[in-house]
Amino acid sequence: MTGPAKILAVDDEADFEAMIRQRFRQRIRAQDLDFRFARHGEEALTVLAEEPDIELLLLDINMPVMDGLTLLAELRARRSGVRAVIVSAYGDMANIRTAMNRGAFDFVTKPVDLADLEVTIDKTLESIAHVRGLDRQRAAAERARANLARYFSPNLVEMLADRDEPLGPVRRETVAVLFVDIVGFTSMAETMPPEQVVTLLRDFHERMAAHIFACGGTVEKYIGDEIFAVFGLLKAEVGDAANALRCANGMLAALDDWNAERTGRGKPALSIGIGLNYGPAVMGDVGSDQGLSFTVIGDTVNTASRLQALTRDLGTPLVVADALISNIEAAQPADAATLLGALTNQGEQVLRGRSGAVCVWTRAARV
Repeated sequence: MTGPAKILAVDDEADFEAMIRQRFRQRIRAQDLDFRFARHGEEALTVLAEEPDIELLLLDINMPVMDGLTLLAELRARRSGVRAVIVSAYGDMANIRTAMNRGAFDFVTKPVDLADLEVTIDKTLESIAHVRGLDRQRAAAERARANLARYFSPNLVEMLADRDEPLGPVRRETVAVLFVDIVGFTSMAETMPPEQVVTLLRDFHERMAAHIFACGGTVEKYIGDEIFAVFGLLKAEVGDAANALRCANGMLAALDDWNAERTGRGKPALSIGIGLNYGPAVMGDVGSDQGLSFTVIGDTVNTASRLQALTRDLGTPLVVADALISNIEAAQPADAATLLGALTNQGEQVLRGRSGAVCVWTRAARV
């Protein structure tokens, strides 16, 4: 429950405070309004510094030390969010325009019509509440986008946040699929405190996801130390296969940098295994009305996962299906020679749980 609206009345007239307290005594007693008082602009600045939750100023123009117009200019320079209603006998158009140009919300002339003043106060407080509501909505939207940015590439975040059904109905698409995990993570985690395990995973996910997003990919899900990423999730592009391989190369370079940091701190170096595949997959929401999850499924995905597991048997950090290599060769990106030059054809390989063999390419293990 929110407290009373806090109002600072700034006026050097001796009877102004008594008039305000008398007029609003019932609302003060009901804790609907809460008034503070100051006699000039400098004193008002001190009160505002001590109580930054003050929402509204009732501000005279002609005051000693610092007048109301000077105070408005100072508040504007400080980017203060407090709203001001001018309450002054200086009702000429020049003063009104100056006050409004310096950020005043409204203007009430003296002698004060107290009923009009109360209406003006309520109207101003309603406007403040409306603006703050918009600020909360904007902050919530920014948090939502920040959360989405942890899982999706930047080019997808705005669309996911702004559309009711951004990815559309279940559909079939040709995509590049990447799986990456830490070699020996399970046995490693058995000897580590849980807090260190979480820290390690966060560090790993952050470093690897940065390259996924930089190459236009999307994190489909995190599975323990494993990351499942898709390139071409929103719309299949000619460069999806090349982007997936660029991502894998970036991950391996990032691992080298990370290992240099780790060994410098006396920690063991890590190894990762990456499996890449390219082909058709089905994507869409799965689950129930109580909980839906977007997923990408199909033989292309299963094969990429098996290729990742094959990195252990072949002693390599990267196993790439021939389908992805063929796509890069056909697309001929500018860096095709660099992308493919570091890979070696390992011929047909039988994958666990899959009846047909797959022609694969590997990258030499780091020494």
